[in-house]
Amino acid sequence: MIDRTQSVLAVVVAYRPDVESLVLLLRALLSQVDEALIVDNSPAAEDDVHAAIVGFPELLSSLRLLRVGSNIGIGAALNIGIQTAIDEGFEYVLLSDQDSLPAHDMTAQLVRVARDLLANGVRVGYVGAAYVDGITGHSFGFQVQEADRYFYSTRAADAADPWVEVITGITSGSLHPCRVFADVGMMREDWFIDYVDTEWFHRARARGYRMFGTSRAVLSHHLGDLTFRVWYGRWRNYNGYSPRRLYYRFRNFILLMRCTYVPFRWKVRACWYWLGNAYAYLLFSPNRWRNLKFVCHGLWDGVRGRVGSMESTLPAATVPRRP
Repeated sequence: MIDRTQSVLAVVVAYRPDVESLVLLLRALLSQVDEALIVDNSPAAEDDVHAAIVGFPELLSSLRLLRVGSNIGIGAALNIGIQTAIDEGFEYVLLSDQDSLPAHDMTAQLVRVARDLLANGVRVGYVGAAYVDGITGHSFGFQVQEADRYFYSTRAADAADPWVEVITGITSGSLHPCRVFADVGMMREDWFIDYVDTEWFHRARARGYRMFGTSRAVLSHHLGDLTFRVWYGRWRNYNGYSPRRLYYRFRNFILLMRCTYVPFRWKVRACWYWLGNAYAYLLFSPNRWRNLKFVCHGLWDGVRGRVGSMESTLPAATVPRRP
């Protein structure tokens, strides 16, 4: 039987979720942590999240719901949860998307790794789970910087036992010591969605914190909205996003490239990766002409430094400097 972790607040950001998947996630999380907070970005007129949890009274004793009433973006929603964890004295905050499903012992394993590292004097900013794509079944490795390589590479998840130091990770299944945010700062709200986590990882590393992934904690996670086939020497299934998401992904990638605290060699390697993304979306995805329109829009707004939501982008922001 897994011990309940008393010092972790789980924060789930929801936006028009699949109710059945959300309930499964909440049940899994609440068997592992002391409390969970849902920050609901769904429109005010939509009551699906509230109706779902009311229908399962066993969840209510350790679950809170904050209905924002509109989509304020992933960064702002995460910050609400993080600030709650800080204000209420939790030791850790566990961040999760709505479409993830943790293994029964994920949180306990993440906390165990974090505490072992902290006990050895390591400045831990994050410990993340190994994750499997819930759509394609593909197991993702960890992004690492090998000592004998100039560019980052990927290490198989099962090689991270008990852990491996990583460069970046994903939001879902990420455990952070709450005290880190006082030094590094919160998530960027003006980027709205996409690359919010990656930017924070680079900012934390520039402040001297170290990030870790462990194969002892496992998470099933959905990436993208659909799949399509792409030719990379052979046909492969590829995670796809809507045109709207492509706007944010390409815009915020350009914004990330403008951050002075992101290492140059990481930028070069990431650009190669994004050329591959452009190849896949513009040649093989459904609605490729519409995708092209949104990609170009995102690239142009990134060059101009435009931030905020796509519907009401804010004026150009100051280019982030080294922390």
